[in-house]
Parts: sequence; structure tokens; C-alpha cells
Amino acid sequence: MKPKVSVIIPTYNRAAKVRNAVESALDQTFSDIEVIVVDDGSSDDTGKILQEAYGDRIRYFAQANQGVSAARNKGLAEARGEWIALLDSDDVWEKEKLEWQFKALERFGSRCGGCYTDTRFFNYPETRTMFQLAEESYRHEGMMGVNTDVLRVLLSPGGGGMVVCTCTLLVRADVVARSGGFNPNLRFGEDSEFMFRLAMLTGFCYVNRPLVAVDRSPGEIRHVGVSSEWDNLEFWLRDTQLKLEALTRLGDAVPSEIRKLIREQLGSVHSGWANWYLETGQYAKAREAASRAAQLDLTLNFSVKWLLTWISPPLALRVVQRHQQNRKDLVRFI
Repeated sequence: MKPKVSVIIPTYNRAAKVRNAVESALDQTFSDIEVIVVDDGSSDDTGKILQEAYGDRIRYFAQANQGVSAARNKGLAEARGEWIALLDSDDVWEKEKLEWQFKALERFGSRCGGCYTDTRFFNYPETRTMFQLAEESYRHEGMMGVNTDVLRVLLSPGGGGMVVCTCTLLVRADVVARSGGFNPNLRFGEDSEFMFRLAMLTGFCYVNRPLVAVDRSPGEIRHVGVSSEWDNLEFWLRDTQLKLEALTRLGDAVPSEIRKLIREQLGSVHSGWANWYLETGQYAKAREAASRAAQLDLTLNFSVKWLLTWISPPLALRVVQRHQQNRKDLVRFI
């Protein structure tokens, strides 16, 4: 008999933490589930520990380290449930997480094939929930509701992690199948890119309760394996560009105002590349990147940067450095 929900937990070298995630899934008040753990090349006896602790209460799969997108896709390929729920191996669910989501879906299911919830943090000093932190981007009204602006929210600074977290998501399996799953070429922003494609196919409702606890230990602890370069600027620019270019390929199916936002953000990425190339002395590439930024989003700043990369790249570099220093000074002042 097929389960109602397949819970997919990717993990990599988190033998000390993954059991908490598994326990929180198995301890749900909604019990018609299967728990799938995809071990993405761990070297800390994760498989042995899980098999000894849970046996056939979970479905365990192991593969070479390829990143979280590939691990989640493996879980999606093995899933048998009508619904898919995603949980990171260092996060935990409240007991009524799935029960609350199905309540929301009963109310809004004719419009929505996906549901997300609020989150709280641990191993982090912030006491506000994710919804509270993101109120300037989107305000969630009432205990339950439908997010009619989810595409724009997923493109807001901070991405889908500011409001729609993958570890809170419950979505119909057929919608996930139509989306094509996660982009394995992305190691940064893969979650918001995936959820954007889902939101192109179905509506999203929400539960305005922090039903997931998200680990916010220092980034160097959380981002390991093939994603260990998470704080490298070149890595961030490359993957953000890949993500936004993937969204542009969705074409006219994306509303025009959202396509404009994508172009603006892609212009900012190319402007960032121009800065990078100026700082590394690659002036020809800096001109190309500045030109591309201006083509995508013809602002005064981008136009001036493009002009300076042609007239005097060293001057362009000094202007960029002065601007960056002013931003740092403003942050310190605030």
C-alpha cells in the first residue's frame, strides 16, 4: 500500500544530527508516511548508525557525494507517496507539522498543490521566526492563507529561504514530477529555483506557525562536501547566474513583471562579475560583464560602470572600491 507522504532527507556526514531529523518525521501525528534518507557519500558511518537505529522503519539509499540537489532527486525517484515533504538532516519538525499542512490544504486545496510553514531557529541568537523576519517582503495574514505573490517573494533578497523553506514544504508528487526536480548543476540557490518552477505549476498556501526548527550553526559547519565554497564570491556569482538564466528559459510563461525582476537581478550579477574582473585585473572581461549588465538593466550606475571600464579600468576599480567601502561604513553606522 502506497504511503500518503514521502519524507525525503538528504544527508552528508551528519551522523550526530540526522537521527533528530528522522525522529521528528517518524514522530508526526500524521503517520501515513515513509521516510527516505539519501546518504550523499558520508564517511562517518551514517548508514550503519541509521540501519542499527531504524532498520526497515526507514528507506536508506547511499550514493557518491554529488550535492544536495542530486541527493534530493534520488529521493524523489524512489518516493512512492502522493505527497512529497522535504527535510534537511540538521533540521527538525514539530509533531503536528504535517497535520497542520493537510488542514490548510483541505481549505485551499482547489487552488494549491503545495503548502509551507513558518520556521524558528536554533544554534542562532535570533528569536524572531522566519515569517516575522520577512514581513517587509511579504506579510502572512491569519493562521492559514494563500500566498498570491509567491513568485516575487522567491526572487526577493534572501531568496525562498526568507519565506518558503524547502524543509517546510509539502507538495503533490505529480507537481514535483512535472517540475523536473532539482537542478543538479546548482549548489547555491537550488531550493528557490526549484520552488519557483513549482509555483509556476500550482498555488502555495501556508500555515502561520513555526512548525520547523532550522539549524543556523556557522556556515562552515553546515555547508560541506561539494558546497563547501558557499562563501566564495566567484562561486556565488556563478551559481546565481546559472539559477537566473534557468528562470529566463521559462520564457513567456513567467508573468512580465516577474521577468523584469529576473532581468534586473541578472544585471546585478553581471555587474558583480564586472567588479570581480576589475579586482583581478581582467579588464577585457570586466568590460564584457559591464556591457551585459547595462543591456539587461539600463540604469545610470551600470552605464557609468560600463563607460569607465572602457575609458579607465583602474578608475572604474577605484570607484567600485569606494562604493563598497561606503556601504561597509553605512552598515557599521546602522
